[in-house]
Amino acid sequence: MAEVNMEQLLNCALCPNLCRCECPVLQATGREAVAPAGKARIASLANEGKLYWDEVMLEAAINCLACRGCTIHCPFPELNLCDELLYSRLPAREQGVNLPSVEPYLNNLRKYSSPYGQKAGALVTENQPGEKAGGQKVLFFNGCTSLANHPGSIEAARSVLVRAGVSFQMIEEDCCGYPAQVWGDEDMVRQLAEENRRKFKDSGAELLVTSCPECWLTFSERYPNLGQELPLEIVDGPTYFLGLIKEGRLEPVEKSVTEAPGPKVVSYHDPCIWARTAEKTAEPREILGAIPGLEIKEPYASGARTRCCGGGSMFQLAFPGTASAVAGRRLQEVPADAVLVTACPFCREGLLQGDKPVWELIEVLDRFFK
Repeated sequence: MAEVNMEQLLNCALCPNLCRCECPVLQATGREAVAPAGKARIASLANEGKLYWDEVMLEAAINCLACRGCTIHCPFPELNLCDELLYSRLPAREQGVNLPSVEPYLNNLRKYSSPYGQKAGALVTENQPGEKAGGQKVLFFNGCTSLANHPGSIEAARSVLVRAGVSFQMIEEDCCGYPAQVWGDEDMVRQLAEENRRKFKDSGAELLVTSCPECWLTFSERYPNLGQELPLEIVDGPTYFLGLIKEGRLEPVEKSVTEAPGPKVVSYHDPCIWARTAEKTAEPREILGAIPGLEIKEPYASGARTRCCGGGSMFQLAFPGTASAVAGRRLQEVPADAVLVTACPFCREGLLQGDKPVWELIEVLDRFFK
């Protein structure tokens, strides 16, 4: 089990709480217990044995989107409150305390290796285009949210990779395991990590590409912390697809977007992990900027100061009402005449409210590049 950094946790617990204006959960609920400092106080007292985990305390401590919005105004640059809260609440499950709302999803993970339940079937693909192929053999990992809720993005990724002449494969996927870690089941995390490592090794791929930020972070950082470092390079989707454009393997369509079906004005929503952890804010905008005639309008908060969609850390499953409120607040910051584009399956799902369309970046690539 990862150890809690009590010094950093107390720094947050005793801070004047400058981050409160950026915490989406606090803004949506108004509950002091779920403010960053409130959660840090609960966690620090539990770690010191001055407070015992019960369902009420656990519910407050798990009310975190792991969006890292609290870092924007934080005076402690080394503090990662999201991880400290996660490590702090792991003993709760060992003590028999859990959150009833997440148990059905944990049961799905145990039975189907997906929090969403039985998978639709093996979406297995292998493309070996021969002389047009170049570079490393790619394993494209879709992630369980896309598999369960948006197969259109999978078809778009398949289409773009084939068009670019990439030697790639898609395998029968299991969840990366991060949801189990969020919900306190460390044994399941290790089990899924071991199984994924085996599958990735057996694939023979040299490069793993994923458009899911949570999967990317899990494979890049969380697996090594579990002693399950993967035997291949890991690259985020925006960086990889921008590389294909720069190599000339994907080219914008010749006609302007004004002549083609699809969005004419877009606003790019930065997923929290891509923006604040991976620092991938320029790449998606370069992709969009390469499309002739496409107008880009920024939302109120963008780049590293982006605001959460409400879907981080599987929050939309555990707390759907709060997640919807967080998403509604974010949608108010998007230009009214723009189609929202994002590079995260969780963000797309969370921001789909009302009749306003939300496109994933891979769908834009599929529509406007040849």
